[in-house]
Amino acid sequence: MNEMLKKGFFLGLGAASYGKEKVQHYVDDLVSKGKITPREAEQWKDELIKRGENQQSDWSGQAKDKMQDSFKEMGLATEKDIERLEEKLDTLEQKLSADNHFQTDDEKQ
Repeated sequence: MNEMLKKGFFLGLGAASYGKEKVQHYVDDLVSKGKITPREAEQWKDELIKRGENQQSDWSGQAKDKMQDSFKEMGLATEKDIERLEEKLDTLEQKLSADNHFQTDDEKQ
């Protein structure tokens, strides 16, 4: 499973890199044809890249949600589940320690 996540991450990086190169090539082509100025090209490129990053962020959020759903279906504990269990264990240990201390004092009398 870890290998699959790693491959997905690198796929996303490759796609983002390829997308930026594609945008740069397209914008450069428009400038060379005189359809837009270099300044407009830079602004347009930045806007397109920002939109792409926002879309990628949305997709990443959706992928994360799907992954979490898959983990739930498999019965795997989340980090929050483990933290809640640790808190409950700490509470129980404190109560047990307090009860043992109280019993020890009673036994002394």
